Amino acid sequence: MVKKKQTNKTVKKQDIFVSVVVGVDRNYTGLGEYLTDLSKLLGGSYENYEIIVIDNELKPEVVKEVIDILKVLPCIRLIRLSREYSYDIALMAGIQGAIGDYVVLTNPAIDPIDAIPSIVEENKKYDIVNGIATNHTKKDDLGRRTFYWYNRRYLGVDIPAAATYFIALSRRAVKAVSTTNRHDGHIRHLIRQIGYKCAEYRYEVKVDPVKTRKLRTGVLEAIDIAASHSTQPLRAMSWVGVGASVINLIYALYVVCVSVFKRDVAAGWTTMSLQLSVMFFLLFMFLVVLAEYVGKILKEARDDASYIVMDELSSTVSIADTERKNLSE
Repeated sequence: MVKKKQTNKTVKKQDIFVSVVVGVDRNYTGLGEYLTDLSKLLGGSYENYEIIVIDNELKPEVVKEVIDILKVLPCIRLIRLSREYSYDIALMAGIQGAIGDYVVLTNPAIDPIDAIPSIVEENKKYDIVNGIATNHTKKDDLGRRTFYWYNRRYLGVDIPAAATYFIALSRRAVKAVSTTNRHDGHIRHLIRQIGYKCAEYRYEVKVDPVKTRKLRTGVLEAIDIAASHSTQPLRAMSWVGVGASVINLIYALYVVCVSVFKRDVAAGWTTMSLQLSVMFFLLFMFLVVLAEYVGKILKEARDDASYIVMDELSSTVSIADTERKNLSE
């Protein structure tokens, strides 16, 4: 009788450095449990890792929970921003502070932990990988569909309707994103404009990522994105101005012809009122577009910081392998 040799199979850790940037919603609960599970997963999969939690105006009890975890779990950093910024800007703070070979952006409320190793594997093939929700059920409204069409047609940015903020970046992609000198942090647009191939990673999200927004918020964000990533709105208004000029020239020729060939011409109140209303409409459209671009120019000229870090706290053990260095020139 031959006895079977018993072997204890252990999973070999990958010799790479993975940074996970956790963008937490203000009302998210259960962050402590999430960080514990995430630390266990990363510690068992990679030789080196770090977890970066962004405090973008989190509740005091949540911040205290994270600070307590820093005393227990290794390789966790808490970046506290001075005030509440947009979600994109908060993630950008994490990207610029990450030192890993691969940087993963994740939202605990939406993205499952077990999807992180898979997107890292895809990130080894492509510099940028963007998560796509396979269980995206909500239908986009007309405004959202129109804006996505505008992005594809005029900005050259094709963002899938089910794209999430679950994104993986290689080290050189991180460097490219961090050195764009943009003060607007629309990450899903930015990763598709730096020139690297953006692959898609399809996965099942916890909840549908589409959020219901107020009309005012959506319109302002759409204007900001359009003005930040393209001069097309200004060019469109230029063409409108050219068309209005041609119409005015034709109208002037019409007035001359009427005054030459027709006698006793009476001034038309309707025609004059219509002309003035159209001209004032075009004028104010110009002012709206120019105001947006002047605001952008002013913001860039002042060279203000995109965000301000109020404090940064780390675990007692900040790096699993203290001999490992990851420097980028």
